[in-house]
This record gives sequence, structure tokens and C-alpha cells, in this order.
Amino acid sequence: MAAKICNWKLVALSISLNMRARFSRMIRCSIIFFCVFPVIAGLLSVFLPAFGWFPIYGKSKFTFEILAQTINQAGYFRSVWLSVFTALLSTSLSYWLCIFTLIYSQKLSLHSKLKKIIAPLIAVPHITIAIGILFLIQPSGWLIRIFSPWLTGWQTPPDLNIAPDLYGLSLAIGLTAKELPFLLLVGFTVLKQVNISRYREQIASFGYGPISGWFHIIHPMIAARMRLSVLIVLCFSVSVVDMALILGPSTPAPMAVKIFSWYQSPDINSQMIAASGAVYLLLIALCCCVFWTVCGAGFKMVFRFLSYRGARLTVRSLPHKLIILHLLVSIMFVLTIGLMGLLSAGIWAFVEVWSFPDVLPQKWGFIFWRDGFSAYINPFINTLFVGSITSILALISAIIWLEYPSKSFLKFTEAFVYIPLLLPQTGFLFGMQVLIMWLKVEGLHITVIWAHYLFVFPYILLTLGPIWRRFDVRYELLGASFGFSKFERLWRIKIPLMAVPIITSFTIGFAVSSALYLPTIFAGNGNFLTLTTEAVTLAAGASRQAVGIAALLQMILPLVIFLMAGIYIKFWLNGFRYFRISH
Repeated sequence: MAAKICNWKLVALSISLNMRARFSRMIRCSIIFFCVFPVIAGLLSVFLPAFGWFPIYGKSKFTFEILAQTINQAGYFRSVWLSVFTALLSTSLSYWLCIFTLIYSQKLSLHSKLKKIIAPLIAVPHITIAIGILFLIQPSGWLIRIFSPWLTGWQTPPDLNIAPDLYGLSLAIGLTAKELPFLLLVGFTVLKQVNISRYREQIASFGYGPISGWFHIIHPMIAARMRLSVLIVLCFSVSVVDMALILGPSTPAPMAVKIFSWYQSPDINSQMIAASGAVYLLLIALCCCVFWTVCGAGFKMVFRFLSYRGARLTVRSLPHKLIILHLLVSIMFVLTIGLMGLLSAGIWAFVEVWSFPDVLPQKWGFIFWRDGFSAYINPFINTLFVGSITSILALISAIIWLEYPSKSFLKFTEAFVYIPLLLPQTGFLFGMQVLIMWLKVEGLHITVIWAHYLFVFPYILLTLGPIWRRFDVRYELLGASFGFSKFERLWRIKIPLMAVPIITSFTIGFAVSSALYLPTIFAGNGNFLTLTTEAVTLAAGASRQAVGIAALLQMILPLVIFLMAGIYIKFWLNGFRYFRISH
């Protein structure tokens, strides 16, 4: 009798495990379908018109003529050079400043202080950073006002091409100011996975210096775990549109901006040229990623060769301190530029009269708020609603994805989730718009949420995944000993203990959603207004006060979400845990 009962328990356990595996496969297949299908449909809708096949407009013959016409467009190669130059420059600056910050912040115990500094910059959308930097460094900007006229002698704004400049340097600065905090956040998470303390004795026993030891032993481990994040940053920099519209040159514009302008043309030939340009941009992004990977491999080979030759690259005390000082100054310069830019945009939102070269406005007021605040109510509500719903759906999907991992071939499918981040947005969003128009769902909230989900879910998975996979399984075993089911262990044990990274991932997802420009434009068919779309539109020709108000509202919303999350974590959640422990 006991044997029969034991057999029935084994059968029930086998059925439970089989159902769990099926549930995992079903969830992963559903998420992959919703993330990959629109991308594939978008790519097909871009590649086919690029080769002359556009049957909706009577183009049903495959040809290479469109690809040739794209290359012959005025300023094409200059646009390509601008996209590649700004992308590689900003990514290189962000990455190496991040690496050296990780080195010396650990030596000087600055992790917690730096996290407090970068938190506001992570929450702020890209377009707000761009507007702030524009208000800061342009000829009549706040930075020149600070040094005029006592140092520069300028009583009127100088005739200088500072922002935007012809070489895209201001765009590279803006991208660096936004990308560096993100890479620092990823780097701090990676440092928790790599126990550096146990490698210190190994570094010292090999005779390495503090810097060479990092690059010989620790940097390869960090670089491997940060590779995906760096490639995402690189692909974004190649295809950025919103920041390039404000900080990038216009004659000619970067490649992504030219493609976007061709898409907006009602001429069918221009739209086909835009599709062809999107194909070229995909190839450019791929070449940049290959180039970055090859350079990384070459850097690793150089250090390995030096190690084999016995070189230890030790640095004397004084030069070492000078290097530390130089890097800290560089990092603080980038972060200060970003923070001062945000402050400058906030000041312009409350200005009535501000003449050059006065450092502060002559007259403060709310006249522009009274006249134009009603125009921002609908974009504000749309941004809050879409960002909240998208982040909640993406967070639930990420928790299910991580909690029910597949042990079959589907465990390798996580790479497909990051495809929307690794492809230029102009490379598939136009095709996705064709799919949305074919389904007749353009301009709906659910459509915009779907488009945002493609980008929010990978970021939440990228943020939450490393911490979730490091969860101590002994807590789950303890719950299982009390008879808790899989769902009960998740709900009653794991989620409360992982509340901080879950809330942090939600806030990052909301910040990503509130910053999306092209997905909102294409999914909303140009009629769905958010704070980001309004800020880009106003930056093209509206008054500085109106642009400042839009930038301030766009900055405040994610910051309020971050602040509420921080208050919840620090006071309510920790207080609740203390109450449970003490009582």
C-alpha cells in the first residue's frame, strides 16, 4: 500500500514538472512572439521597398536602383561619417570612463555616493539631456553667460557654431552624459557578481600594479558581462534621432535623421529611399559592433602579449595619483555638464526676461505656464499611463521569464529579446508602422504600449536578471520544507526579499518608456502626443520658455517615480521588515 502511494506521488510530481516545463515554454514563446514578430515584419517591410518591391504603390519589380539612388543623395557619406564618429566617440568615452570609475570608486569607497549622483541622470530622458546641454553650451547659453563679459569680453552672443557644431561633438557630449550613468549602473551590478577581493592577493602575487592588475585579470571578466550593454549603447548612438535633431548638425544631418526626414515625405520615391537608407544603417550598426568587438579582442591580445613578455606596467605613486585626479575630473565634468544642463532647462521654464550676458534672469514668473500649461495635460497623462502600464507588463513578464527558466533549447532564446535594442530603430519601426496600419490599430493606446514594450522589457530583464539569478536558493528550500508551492514561494518569500531590485527595475522601465520618441511617432501615427514628442516638436522652433517647460515636465515625471520608489524602499519597506522582525 505504501509503495502504491509513493508511486502516485512520483506520478503527480512528474505531471507537475511536465506542466511547469510546458508553462515555461508557452510563456517564453509568447514573449518572443510579441517581441520578435513585429521586428521581423518591420525588417521585411523595410528590405523589400529598399529593393524596389512596394506593391501598394504599384512597385512590383526587384531592382538595385533604389540602393544606388540613396548613395547618390547629397551629403550621404558625410551623414554616415557623422553617425559613425559620434557613436564610436561617445561609446568609447562612456565605456572607459565607466571602467576607470569602477576601478577607483572601489579603491576610494565611492560606490554609494556615485549611485546618488547618477540616479537623477538615469531617470531623465535623452531629449531632456539634449535640451539642457543646448541651453548650456550654445553661444547664448548659461556657460558662456557665467564667463561673460569679465573673461570673454562678450556683451552680445558670439557668432560661434558650438551647439550644434559641424563635427557632432556636442551630440557626442550629450550621448556621453546620458550613456555613462547607464553603464555605471550596469558596472556596479557586475562588480557584485565578480568578487574582486579574492583576486587582490592573486594580483599582488603576480607582481601587477593596481591598474595593470585590473586590465590583466579583472577587466576581461567585467567586459564579458558588460558586452551586451555596451553594444546596446553603441547601436543606440548610431541610430539616435531625438538627440540628433537638437544637438546634431543639419547640413548634413546624421544618417538616422536623414532617414527620418525621408520617411516623413509624402513622395513614394523618398519613402523607398528611406527604406534603403535604413538597410544601410543596419549595415553601419553591424560594422560598428564588429569593429568594437575586434578592437576589444586586440586590446586583450596586447595585454596578454605584455604579460607573456613579463611586463607588469606598474605606475609610480605620483603619476598614479595624477591619473586618478585626471579621471575623476573627467568623470565629474561629464556628470556636471549633464546636471548643469538640466538646471539650465529648469531655469528657462520660469523666465520672463533674461538678457545676455546676465547670469541669472532679470524677471522670474509663471506667465508661460498660465498661457500654455493646458497644452501639456494630455501629453502628461499619456506619458504617465503608457509608461506605467508598459513597465508593469514588462516587469511581470520579466519575473515569469526568470522564475520559470526553460531547460530545453528555449533557454538560448533570451538573445532574441534584445534584438529591438541591437537594431537601429529606423531599421524596423517604419515596417512595423506598415504592419500596424494593415491591422488598423494605429494611434491606439494599446498599440503604443506594444511598441514601448519591445524596448522596456529588455531593459528590465537586463537590470533585474543578474540580481534575480543570484538569489539564494536556500530560502526557497526553506519555503518548500514548510509545504509552500512554487507560486507561494515566489509570492511570499522571493518577491518580498527582491522588492528593492524589482522596484528599481520598474523605475528604469518607466524612464525608458517616457523617453521613447520614434516608437511613439510610428505606433501613434504621429497623432499620439507624449511629453517627449512635444519636447522634440517645440525644440525645433518654439520659445526657450516653452521648450524649458516641456523639458522640465519630462524631467519631473520620471524623477518623481524614482523619488517615490526611494521613499517606499527606505521608509515603508525597511520599516515594515523591521516591524516584522521585532514583533
